Amino acid sequence: MSLRPAGRAARSDTPTTLLVEYRREAPALAAGTRPLVSILSPVRDEHDHLPAMLDSVLSQAYDDIEVLLVDDGSTDDTADIVRGYAERDPRVRLVASGQAMGKVAAFNTAFQASSGAIVCHVGGDDTVPRNAMTSRVEALRPHLERPAVAFFKLELFETTPGDAPVVVPRGRRGSMSGPSITMTRPLAEVVMPVPAHLVSEDIWMGNAADAVAEVRVDSGDVVVHYRRHAGNSNPRNRSFAQMDEAMHARQAALDALLTTDRFTLPGDVRRRLEAEAEGERRRHAGRTGAVLTSDLPPIDRLAVASMSHPVLWRARTRWLTAFTGWRGR
Repeated sequence: MSLRPAGRAARSDTPTTLLVEYRREAPALAAGTRPLVSILSPVRDEHDHLPAMLDSVLSQAYDDIEVLLVDDGSTDDTADIVRGYAERDPRVRLVASGQAMGKVAAFNTAFQASSGAIVCHVGGDDTVPRNAMTSRVEALRPHLERPAVAFFKLELFETTPGDAPVVVPRGRRGSMSGPSITMTRPLAEVVMPVPAHLVSEDIWMGNAADAVAEVRVDSGDVVVHYRRHAGNSNPRNRSFAQMDEAMHARQAALDALLTTDRFTLPGDVRRRLEAEAEGERRRHAGRTGAVLTSDLPPIDRLAVASMSHPVLWRARTRWLTAFTGWRGR
């Protein structure tokens, strides 16, 4: 069934910032044209990782790309690294720098400057396998004129030696996490901008794209090597108190989705998000038993309960790899 947006939000969600350049109008696609892929990347203090990310992106087998980086107030030479790459390769652009605006605002700023028929995200601390953009393009090439989304697999790896890399999610579906999400321009224009009050983009983007898309593609291809380290926005390696507050802030995206007037949620999506929002309220209140008797699917109950008490959280972090990826999205 075709899902139509219930109305577009004003662009006031996007903060005012100094832009190097605004979005160009995307040209109409002629038959057989290779679609441009816009890669959005907010970065902050990524001296250690950014060269590896840019090298992996610029060596893609599919090279019709634009790499749009927003320096989110770095205190190191991140912006200079981007400028150096941009001087050597015109596909790289530093969209804005020098202002700490927050990850979501930086992400929205990068999107505002984009013009690709396909839109995706690569973190400044991640890398991509050589055929990642080929996989994204081939999944969505038949659907470029429609609101369509493709979800892929991620390979998680540790910065320091430890657990072996693991591909997530387990099962047949692709990940609804940020670096997997790949949208056609018609879908991205509805999903974006991410509401400015949120602390991260992935929960909003994954669920909004899934709700609005007329076409969903799930692929077993790995498109991102996701680096797990202490600086990740996902609070998996922090103390219980830090995780509890960080997770609760991230989950504010659920209420934003349930109250938005930008698009209409299908009934099954609304029911799932309502169950997740209630599960988060119980988790944050430390009501482990109430989480385990909630309306969440059994695997989600266990996952959420494991973040509801300090003892359970210690067990989860000790066996992180064993717990990872079983929720299937």
